[in-house]
Amino acid sequence: GVAKDEVEAAKWLRKAAEQGYATAQCNLGVVLMEGWWGVAKNEVEAAKWFRKAVEQGVVEAQGALDQLGVL
Repeated sequence: GVAKDEVEAAKWLRKAAEQGYATAQCNLGVVLMEGWWGVAKNEVEAAKWFRKAVEQGVVEAQGALDQLGVL
């Protein structure tokens, strides 16, 4: 199999999010909110990505914004 590389995974997730892929935007928000995969925890940036995902209809992203306490 392939070795797990979470840092590389985070890079590709960010690239997908930047290209407008809604699920990636939501998932990147989670990674940023939790500080996973070698990514520094950043709730402000997480909220930005959750908002972008919400704009594209990702319901889970709204729940994550609520969890952050962001309007």
